[in-house]
Amino acid sequence: MLGFVIATYRDLSFPFGLVIITTATVHILYSRNKNNEAAYWAAYVVGLEILLRMTGGFLVYEAGKYSVVFLLVVGLLVERTPRPQPLPILLYGFLLLPSFAVVDFPDFLHFRKDVSFNLSGPLSLLISTFYFYKRFQNIDSFVSILRVMALPLVSVIVYLMLVTPDLSEIEYGTQSNFKASAGFGPNQISIIMGLGILIAGLALYYGKTVTGFFVSDLLFLVLLIIRGLATFSRGGMIGGVASLGILFLLSFLFTNKVISWPKALAYGLGGFMVVLVSWNYVNEISENRLQYRYQGINYRTGQAKEITSGRLLILEHELNLFYENPVMGIGPGMVREIALRGNFVANTHSEYSRTLAEHGLFGVAALLILVIFPIRYVLGQNKDLYPIRFAILFLVFFTMFHSAMRLAMPGFLYGLIFFLPSVSPRPKA
Repeated sequence: MLGFVIATYRDLSFPFGLVIITTATVHILYSRNKNNEAAYWAAYVVGLEILLRMTGGFLVYEAGKYSVVFLLVVGLLVERTPRPQPLPILLYGFLLLPSFAVVDFPDFLHFRKDVSFNLSGPLSLLISTFYFYKRFQNIDSFVSILRVMALPLVSVIVYLMLVTPDLSEIEYGTQSNFKASAGFGPNQISIIMGLGILIAGLALYYGKTVTGFFVSDLLFLVLLIIRGLATFSRGGMIGGVASLGILFLLSFLFTNKVISWPKALAYGLGGFMVVLVSWNYVNEISENRLQYRYQGINYRTGQAKEITSGRLLILEHELNLFYENPVMGIGPGMVREIALRGNFVANTHSEYSRTLAEHGLFGVAALLILVIFPIRYVLGQNKDLYPIRFAILFLVFFTMFHSAMRLAMPGFLYGLIFFLPSVSPRPKA
């Protein structure tokens, strides 16, 4: 219904966003976050962010990340209970501050936009980690948070189906397809569809549901894959499917006492068939151009082209900036500013190279903490949790590699893996 209403009355998107944030705040304050309300509302905003962003539902572009930060901070404040502190992540945040001394923006407006664009993601990651670090909750609660995050994606799919041409009527090339993503960034649509693929697959694998029924969950999964593939943006699809593969593989390796070979084979073949059928459908209606896109082939000439679609040039540019400014970097937000001044590709696509370029050696230390800290934490926990945690962590790290932290999703999911469960998750026999 939400997807239908916003597709029909787009002007309702902004007031709906205000109602959600207001209702969430009141609910958290009234309940004093006794039942983890802040986490549920923040998860809902993570899933809803792309729909509101693409329909003008936010006052500022980064409002999704700011809303997540705000709701989690409110939850922490009203609890009034001491919590363990993830000191390495606090250090990560401090390491991003020294480079402010070297920023060189022409005016405050440029400073505000570019710094917000690049540091709102790390801020959401830091606050999410502080909120979830060693927070006790059972596995049903954990899966429910993921479910709440996935439900707005149903609205996104409905919206896309209503406002875009029929997929069979779209003219496909071998570039990202804006027509299939309603004129919005195909990369971001693909990422959020990839998130839905992981959550839907995880729910099915562990005997739970997103929509309430197995059949509708299966349909949801198929639609996520089809709409994601139709964007012709590869990162989100590769991340979603690969993270599901990691979930499946690690589940078999570390919880094999309850997973029989027949069940493992059934789930593996079932997942493969869903992906294969969806792939063949989109590839057929695009006249094999989907295959060319993933192979990095120009469909007109049949010749291989630069398979990263310019991202390698951006990566090299940012690494060169790091080599030229190895100590302090060039300052937060300055990658985009320098790119604009030099008529180069403007926006970064990798959180890793951006951090190096903008923060120098402080960025190197920050990245080491960012990667090592969660891996060490997960390895020190129950092995039954390896499949879920490493699947989510892979999706986070991979998303940050090809699309930086443009969405609230990677920062929120990064923090989410630090919870402490009271019951270990095991798929139903």
